[in-house]
Amino acid sequence: MAYHGDGSGKARAVAKSVTEPHRVGQLLIGGLRRLRKLGATLRPAWINGRPGAVIVDAEGRVASVVELDIVDGMVHAIPTVSNPDKLSHIGPVSDIARLPER
Repeated sequence: MAYHGDGSGKARAVAKSVTEPHRVGQLLIGGLRRLRKLGATLRPAWINGRPGAVIVDAEGRVASVVELDIVDGMVHAIPTVSNPDKLSHIGPVSDIARLPER
C-alpha cells in the first residue's frame, strides 16, 4: 500500500510517498485525529471514478480530497490532493492545510 500526497508546496503534505503498511496506518490515524480536533469531517465521494472522500472544514469548505486506489479488492494506494489551486473547482477552499501543526 502507498500513500501519495500532493500539496505542491501550497499546503502541508507528505514529502514523499509512504509505502510501509504500518506507517501508512499511522499517517492516516494521525491525520484523522488532527482533522477531528480542527472540526473537519470526511464526506464519502467518488473521486475520478474511485471511492474516496472529500475532507471539509467546520464551515463546509474543501480542505482535501482522498482517493482509494483499489486493486483486487485491496487498497493499493491512497492518493490525496490538498493543493488549493487543484481543489477550487469543487467549491470554496479551506485554509486548514496551511495551519501549523498543533
